[in-house]
Amino acid sequence: MSGRWSGGPPTNICLTPATSCWKNVRMSDTYLRVIPTVPGWSPEDPRAAAALRVVQTLCPDGDVEIRRYDEVTFIDQGENFEDVRCPHCGTALDNAWWGDAMDHAYQNQFVDLATVTPCCSAAVSLNELNYDGPAGFAQFELSVHDPNRGWLSDKEIAQVADALGHPVRQILCHL
Repeated sequence: MSGRWSGGPPTNICLTPATSCWKNVRMSDTYLRVIPTVPGWSPEDPRAAAALRVVQTLCPDGDVEIRRYDEVTFIDQGENFEDVRCPHCGTALDNAWWGDAMDHAYQNQFVDLATVTPCCSAAVSLNELNYDGPAGFAQFELSVHDPNRGWLSDKEIAQVADALGHPVRQILCHL
C-alpha cells in the first residue's frame, strides 16, 4: 500500500501522501502538527485562517501551513514513535496487531476506525489508542515545519481550538 499507510509503525518517515510536501524533506526535520480530535472534521476557510494566524503567532520561527486531505489520513509522529497502548487497560499493543488493524481500516480509506483490542477486548477507535508519541487521524492539519520550540502548552492549544472552533490535539513529528 502507498500514500496514507505503509503497513507498519513509522520508522524514519511521516506516513502522509507522497504527493504532499514531505517529498522535499531534509535529513532532519521537525513538524509540529495540530489536528482536530474528530478525524473527519474540517473547518470552514475563515476558521482555518484564524487558527493559522494563531499558530503563526505561537511559532514565529516556523513555516506554518494549512493542509487539507481528500480523505481521512493517519497523521504520524515519524521517529518519535515509541509504542501504542490500549486506552482502557494501558497494555502495550503488539506492533503486528496494530499494523493489521491499520491495514484493515486502510481498506475503507480510514472511514471506519473501529477495532477491538486484543488485551481486554475493548471496542475502540484507532484514533482513541494511546500513541507514544502522539498520533491521530485527520482530514485537516495545521503543520509547522521546524517550529524551533517543543509542545504547545495547554493554554496555547486552547487558543488554537478556540480559533478553529473545535478541540485539537498536537503531534510532534521528527524525521
